Formats: sequence, C-alpha cells, structure tokens
Amino acid sequence: MTWCIIDIETNGLSKLKGRITEIAIYKHDGKKVIEEFVSLINPESPIPYDISRLTGITNQMVQDAPKFYEVAKSIIEITEGSVFVAHNVNFDYGFVQEEFRRLGYTFKRDKLCTVKQSRALIPGHASYSLGRITRDLGIIIDGRHRAAGDAKATVKLFEILHGIDATFGTKAKPEEQLSKYLHPALDVKKVLAIPKDTGVYYLYNEKGEIIYIGKSVNLRTRLFNHLRQPKTNKAMRMHAEVADLSYEITGSELIALLKESEEIKKLQPKYNVAQKRPNFNFGIVKTEDLFGYIHLAAIKINQSHQPISRHSTLGEAKSFLESLCKEYQLCLGLAGLSKCTRGCVYYGVKDCQGAAICEENADAYNLRVREAIERIQFINKDCLLIEKGSDSDKQHAILLENGKYIGYGEFDPEFVKHPDAIIDCIHTKMDNPDVRGIISSFLRTGKIKRIVDLQKLQENR
Repeated sequence: MTWCIIDIETNGLSKLKGRITEIAIYKHDGKKVIEEFVSLINPESPIPYDISRLTGITNQMVQDAPKFYEVAKSIIEITEGSVFVAHNVNFDYGFVQEEFRRLGYTFKRDKLCTVKQSRALIPGHASYSLGRITRDLGIIIDGRHRAAGDAKATVKLFEILHGIDATFGTKAKPEEQLSKYLHPALDVKKVLAIPKDTGVYYLYNEKGEIIYIGKSVNLRTRLFNHLRQPKTNKAMRMHAEVADLSYEITGSELIALLKESEEIKKLQPKYNVAQKRPNFNFGIVKTEDLFGYIHLAAIKINQSHQPISRHSTLGEAKSFLESLCKEYQLCLGLAGLSKCTRGCVYYGVKDCQGAAICEENADAYNLRVREAIERIQFINKDCLLIEKGSDSDKQHAILLENGKYIGYGEFDPEFVKHPDAIIDCIHTKMDNPDVRGIISSFLRTGKIKRIVDLQKLQENR
C-alpha cells in the first residue's frame, strides 16, 4: 500500500474561486518516500498581495510556470492507487478535485487526514495546526507556507503516526469495519446486503423479539447508523441487544410511514416508546361567526373535531395557518393569530382585505377561505393517492373515503388502470388520528405522485 502526502498553495480560500499556485507530492510506501513531484503552477488568475506575502509566491514566479492541465497527467500517475494524505485533507483534496473538474475529469482517491489521525493517536495537544503540532513534536519545517516545506513536514508527521499504529491509514474492508460493532449473532454479510431503497425495518434481540421498528428512504444508511457505534444511552442499550434484523421495501415514503405506524401500534416494541402515543394532537379547524365569516383556528383537537389538517405541535399548526393566511390573503385576526385594527400591517399593505373590520364582505372572504381549505383538505373527500411501488413496475394506492383512511394496496399500472380496479387491490387498515396526521402532513410536502378525486370522477360519469 502507498500514500501520497500532498500540500498545495493557492491564490484564494475557496476552491470554486481560487486556483492552485504550487503542489508538492511525496509518495510513501510506509517506510520511506519512493517518488516525488513538486511544481509551481500558473493559476491563470492574479495572486493577491496578502497571499504572496504569506507564501512568498508572486505573480512573476508563476508567469512562466506550467498551467494545471500541463501537470495533470503527472498528478494522476503518481497518485494512482495511493491514498491522498494531507493536513486538513479536505482543503487540498477539494482544490485538486476542482481543478480536474474544470478539465472534465473526475479525480477520486481515498483520503486520509493527518489532523484527524493526530488527534486520535497523539491526544492532549493544545492545537493540531501544522505549525503547532510539528513544533510540539520537534519537526522543523524548512519553507513554511510553501508546498514542499509543508508537505515534507507532513511526511515526518505521517511517519510518526505510522510508527505508533502500523495499521494507520489502511482502509479496512467493509466487513472488518462493521463486524467490530455488531452483536456476535448478527451476520455481517446480511448487514452488507441491505439495499438503499425506501422501506420499513425491524430489529430483533437474541430471543427473536422485535425491539425496534423504523422507516427510512435509505434503509442501508439508516441501519448502518443504528449498527455503528451509538452516541446516546438509549441507542447504546438498544445496540447491545440487536442480534438480527429484517426489512420490507415499500418504494414509497408515505407507505413506509403508514406501515411503520401500524406495526408500532400492533407490536409495541420496547424502544419505540415515543411512538406509542398519538403524535398529531393539534390541528386547524373552521367555524362560522354570526356575521357569516368563516374562522380558521389552530387548536388542540379531540375526537369531536374534524380538522382540516393535523400537526404534531401547536407551533407547527400556527405556522402552517399563518402561511395559509398570507398565501390566500386571509385575515390573521379571524385566524386567531393577531388582533386586527385599521392599523394592522397586513391590512395597510393590502395583504389582507379587512374582513375582521367588515371592510370585506363575508361572501368574498369566504370564497378565498374555501379555496385554501380545498387545497389542503381531504377530510370529507373520497380519493386515491397514487405512490411509487416496491419496484419500478408497481405502484401503491392509498384510499380515503369521506376523509377516513381505508387502507393501501399495490398494483401494476400496466394491467390495472381504472380506479374501481385499483380500489379492489386495497387492503383494509385501521383508521386513527395518527395515520390521518401522517397523510395530512405528507400531502403538504407536495411529494404525492398523483391524486385521483373519486367524487369528481363519479360526478362526471
């Protein structure tokens, strides 16, 4: 295995605006430097005076230097198959990668940061900047803020780190990286086979009991996060128990949310305590006053209410109601969000037509209220929500009747086209405030693939 210890100098701090003015590369085999490449580079843009004063590299020095495209091949060849090592590696790597991007080439190497590794292997230093850490370790930098000087100092630091840990800088296989975190009974190959699809997952203890249920738009990433070293006490306790896992691909985030909620309520896993309680206890409701104006209000709801939309917190409900008022020029006073007078800011700039002070008649005002409700409300509607299926050939349908959640099913759109046929594919599920809240919340994201209004369809027959 080889490492390329690299340092660059630039004429700016941003990789998008700055350019490389000098590069130094020292290829190391773990024992000694076996190859090197050092060159000034013409950045094709001016070097600011302050940067020249810091690095000593002037516009005159780079005037006749090769441009990046002229040294690109040498950089590719010397770094091929090696790990890109630098002190604060993302800075150097980012600039080099961006220079190649401008040439239409994708530069990709494994990276290693000597700042990060120094913190891990030689802890306790006040600072890990190159100047401070090398001084603490007795490394002399010959040519500070020049690519070769800083890179040679980083080589010496690299050798110290490598001497402390012979495996330093080596990239473990995925199985090796994961296996040290896993329960002995959990098959690492099963974990590595987890796909990046959307779905619901189940975690089991040694007895085969489900201890946690979750959903994710990327099962692989989410489960890897669970199975790597946990951060919180609860996560550590759960992590110690996970002896097996399973998952179900849904393809649809909404279906995953609905299935997760259904399974948690049914199975009551020990680590899903927070989700055992109702999550959508707040909503927006409508009433009508004696003058015929429709009022909207964000409140805590109960079984007697038929909310237009459901929310997990009162603040979220009020925020959504305020955005609705602004979009449809509705009165904040009639929405319970403000005290309305002729001095109201929104009335003054004509974002509100003055319904609360009877400047606008009820019929005109209510028309906009109903338009706002129509956009977000499915509480009294019969409709099908069409979503992605578990594979590219399938689709999911969620059925609502009179605003109640009936269930969902999967169908093949090539063969099942008519809404009546789609409804025949629906599997009945339990309606409850939580699932209505999930659907209401998801509708507001605008992510639904297609909505079929069954009432309008019936009227047009």
